[in-house]
Amino acid sequence: MFTCQRFSSSALKVSTLTVILTLLSNGAWAQKEAEISLFRRAFLPTTLTIEAGGTVTWVWEAGTHMITSGASSNPEDQPGELFEQLVDENNPTFSFTFSEPGNYSFFDAENEQAGGVGVITVLSDARTFRVGVVDNAYIPEDIAIFEGDTIHWEHEPMEAFHTVTSGASSAPEHNPGALFDEESSEAKPNFFYTFEEADFYPYFCRPHEHLDMVGTVLVQTKFIRGDFNLDQKLNLGDAVHMLRHQFLGEKITGCLDAADFNDDGQNNLSDPIEFLNFQFLGGPAPRAPYPGRGPDRTDDGLVCVVAAE
Repeated sequence: MFTCQRFSSSALKVSTLTVILTLLSNGAWAQKEAEISLFRRAFLPTTLTIEAGGTVTWVWEAGTHMITSGASSNPEDQPGELFEQLVDENNPTFSFTFSEPGNYSFFDAENEQAGGVGVITVLSDARTFRVGVVDNAYIPEDIAIFEGDTIHWEHEPMEAFHTVTSGASSAPEHNPGALFDEESSEAKPNFFYTFEEADFYPYFCRPHEHLDMVGTVLVQTKFIRGDFNLDQKLNLGDAVHMLRHQFLGEKITGCLDAADFNDDGQNNLSDPIEFLNFQFLGGPAPRAPYPGRGPDRTDDGLVCVVAAE
């Protein structure tokens, strides 16, 4: 079982500060949700940056608008390929969720000459997290990330020679070093590894295995909120699986974070109710990650790991 209980307060402070600095350097403080105001013949802001899986909402202030993807009405710019939506006094908002990284142009087809072109930059949802190699320990010892994320092991100055070796131990049955087996020293203080597949990855230090110098990386799968059975579709089966899991206690392979439909950090009856309201009664859509796969980095205790059969 994956636990995160073995942290000292000083280690937590160091780890938290490092993660914040890392996220800042990666542009991780891009908005998850953003608004663009539509005035009579203009919109503001004209450019913004969001995370992959983030949502932009165009909000009516005055006039009539046709918010259209693409750089212009020229057919070569493929206008309306992603969206084309009327926004006016009777239809005052339009929202679109951007699942893939890239630069997305849009314009107001009703006021094309006066309004200009807007650009939405969508950043990758991959992140890099630091693990310190210090005092014969990895800090933090346990860390949860998502597929596509990278771990940076950083050797502290004046620290002893260590390794970062995949596997639960040096025992042959644990395949030590099958994924990575890297020196961590003054000469080689940095090691980066990107985890592409969701799984549980233990690792250890060869010279200090006897001192229990070990760590674990829990790599979660990206998901669509509401897609409990991870078939990349939202349908009645997901609601049925949620109810069976919650009230019949069945051990069902699924993603508990995806089952948190209302993103309140809990799995309870409100989730299938709101799921069914969305699917069949036109209720509110789920929060990101939706409609495409992505991570949920909310620290709510829910993870997305497919249990072994």
